[in-house]
Amino acid sequence: MRRRTALVLNCILLGAVLAFLFLKPIICGPIRYEQAGSGEAEQIRKDYRRAEEPFFTELAFSGEKLPFDRNTSTFYLPLDMEEERWETGELSSLSGEIRLVFEDDFTKESKQEAIREGKAFRFYALKGDVYQECALVVTGLPILAIETTETADTGAFGGMLYYWDAESKRDWTGANILEAHIRGNTSRTYPKKGYKLTLKTQNKKGEVVSDKKSLFGLRTDDEWILNAMYSDDSKLRDKLSVDLWNGFGSRVTEFPEAKFGTDLVYVEVFFNQEYWGLYGLMEPVDSRQLDLTREGEPAPVEYSYKAVTPQEASTEELLAASQFGEELAGFELKGSHSAIDRASWEPLLTYLELRDLADDETFVREAPVLTDVNGALNVWIYLQAVLGIDNRGKNMYYVAKSNASSYRIYFAPWDMDITWGDALSEGTGDAIWDVDLNPNLYSERINWSLGDRLVELDVDGSRDQVRERWRKLREGILSDESLSRSVEGLVHELRDSGALMRDARRWPESNQGADYGLFHRMALYRMHILDFYFDGKLEAYLGLGYQ
Repeated sequence: MRRRTALVLNCILLGAVLAFLFLKPIICGPIRYEQAGSGEAEQIRKDYRRAEEPFFTELAFSGEKLPFDRNTSTFYLPLDMEEERWETGELSSLSGEIRLVFEDDFTKESKQEAIREGKAFRFYALKGDVYQECALVVTGLPILAIETTETADTGAFGGMLYYWDAESKRDWTGANILEAHIRGNTSRTYPKKGYKLTLKTQNKKGEVVSDKKSLFGLRTDDEWILNAMYSDDSKLRDKLSVDLWNGFGSRVTEFPEAKFGTDLVYVEVFFNQEYWGLYGLMEPVDSRQLDLTREGEPAPVEYSYKAVTPQEASTEELLAASQFGEELAGFELKGSHSAIDRASWEPLLTYLELRDLADDETFVREAPVLTDVNGALNVWIYLQAVLGIDNRGKNMYYVAKSNASSYRIYFAPWDMDITWGDALSEGTGDAIWDVDLNPNLYSERINWSLGDRLVELDVDGSRDQVRERWRKLREGILSDESLSRSVEGLVHELRDSGALMRDARRWPESNQGADYGLFHRMALYRMHILDFYFDGKLEAYLGLGYQ
């Protein structure tokens, strides 16, 4: 009897809790704030003096300070753009002496429309006999804010990083001590910079140490990349390409803990209380991502080499080199190493010797031993699909994984902004580089030397592998339907969050205003071109080649 009574009471309690959670938004209403009565806003402007300098910079949502643009006295609130209902919470001042009065009851408007159109909801901060006119903008993307004594053009700087998730629930905001530096090769020449971020914290001893966090669903770590996406008028080339590679190429069966690629989420960035635009927050392709064995561990040390520029010296010259450091003829040795010598570079040199100097018989015999042939074919197919012309001689990680007796090279493409028909050329006027759509690319082969040679020589049945792999991809992630959904989903995220419009206003001189309809049609056209060649016509395809 007691058990039955306890069970009934538990059910009643559970029902009450569920009912409260369901009814709370209805009982409490949506976002709470003081709204001006009839004519009150006009009276405020009459009775109070306009502040000569902004005094109010600390608007809070549910007790958490929001990001702020000091140039326009505009605060930004990230909310879930897919949810129609306004979230529950309270907008308030963190200072008790400041009263806030909103001009309108903005939560009666469509939340999704307000986010999409970037509506600025006006309110007044009152202190003494002065007022400051402010605005609140609701965004559908997460936000990062960098605070530092340096400028955005400073090569390396320290400061603080604050972050807000668009799902304003528990643990949706936080802060870290920040170390940062400008990153990128071509991209560092643009006015909107990309950055490498390192998160720090202060421990109980007062020491500044690394602080690993999971930001916006990405991996837990202290190292992050902020991709400015300045030259891409669509702002989706990197994200689309990254998502596709993760769908079929970034994982290798032999190394289940390794990821030969990155992930990217869209964020909006503030720099020193100034709106700085749309960025892609990315995981770095580092030793942790690649699950590399490091110095001091029992297994042989593993290496990662990044091609940052096309190879600057012949392979014969590299094999004859006598001095070795962190950089070698367009490649960088990544990671921390107590000493760097020829042995540190030997896996890459062996790969280059095979790729460029081995005769056909040796290449056919040694390629499956020294390289991940399946992975290389995935890269080759991938570069053909996304038109990765900027990844043929650079923007690629060559990863030397140990199989006890020797090393095998694996591959991770990187920096996918010059894809899907975009091409780089020397700039005009003050511009160092121009990036423009080149429709001629859509019918060309993207010549990646290792993949080309594997297919030409039909190493381990490479041609059949390409044909079968392509067939499966076209039934799955690269089908017309799936690719269309991917493009449409990213366009929705960029446009309907309001971020694309804000970025265009902030950086009007950058590439903007992509024709997404054209992008979509040309992407499908490229798939159909490859359908024609990959089904038994690879010989003809190898005769093509973008120069």
